[in-house]
Amino acid sequence: MPLLFCNISWMKHYAGRDPRDPPKGGGGFPRKQGYCGEELNFVPCDDGYVYGHFETIKGEIDRKVAIEKLGVSRTDDYVDDVDIVWTAPVEGNDPRCVIGWYRHARLYRKRQFFNGVYPSEQHERDEMDNFRCRTRIENAYLLDPKDRESALMLDRGPGWSGQASWWYAEDTEDPEARRFVRSIRELLDGRQETPAHNPNKRRSKKRAGAATAEGYRRYVRAHEAVISPRHNDLHKRFESYLRKRHPSVTFPATFCDDLRYDDGRGGVVMVEIKPTEAATVRYAIRTAMGQLLDYEQHQQWTGRKLIVVETPVTGADDRALALGNGFGLAWPEEDLGFQVIWPT
Repeated sequence: MPLLFCNISWMKHYAGRDPRDPPKGGGGFPRKQGYCGEELNFVPCDDGYVYGHFETIKGEIDRKVAIEKLGVSRTDDYVDDVDIVWTAPVEGNDPRCVIGWYRHARLYRKRQFFNGVYPSEQHERDEMDNFRCRTRIENAYLLDPKDRESALMLDRGPGWSGQASWWYAEDTEDPEARRFVRSIRELLDGRQETPAHNPNKRRSKKRAGAATAEGYRRYVRAHEAVISPRHNDLHKRFESYLRKRHPSVTFPATFCDDLRYDDGRGGVVMVEIKPTEAATVRYAIRTAMGQLLDYEQHQQWTGRKLIVVETPVTGADDRALALGNGFGLAWPEEDLGFQVIWPT
């Protein structure tokens, strides 16, 4: 499978324009404007994809990507099944490090445009209308900022990634760079725990996909170890919504679940409530599903099960994870109070 390295600005989440998560490094444009095309590289979209950007404009010219180097002809518009490794300067300064990757991506020769049909609400809010590559949500991996510096550092110089934002890494003739590229390939394929190249001896052991597991553990530590004020606030807001929506609602006693309610029409629901950000909503859904299944078995529960999160569930795969397994989803929505969706 062909491999391409793409260098972008450093961000924590790449979840959209956010003054708390500004792009760092990546050239003059993000420094002057405060945003960048890659700010949405890990936003799950309604069609089940994430859409990636790396800068190809130099001066007045928007350069094409020579995808024929990755195994297609000079007349093809795109190449499929590319592994794209995303790198960024650490906190905006060299050295560059791997911050995540797309597996089985489609890479386009020319910049692509959404033409007003935005794949997510965040793309529309940020008015981000173009991209260079895409992959399925489940094939996108983002390393947590705490893991990046100790993970995978690149050297600089001949044979390594240069000034251009993309690097045909497998073309390198530098022996150390070749060892590094080979170790990245083995890491993505799950055949090696640690990369062979280690210029500053600061890498930790990490299997391919470990970013997802570690992100899940951090989510649990941050939101499950204690009941946070955000949890309580979301709980109260949802109870208030239920009282307005169902005037005859009652709240039976709970076991370990956060909330149970009877809407007065024979619909009894067990609820788990999860504070979230855009980057943690999938972890929250996974956690809530496990808890609700545990409570269901212990209590011999036969009613419906609902997961209430703090941020909209915009990703089709995230919705399918819950709905496809029989769980409802709810989140705050300004006009409706809460958006509630159930499996069909």
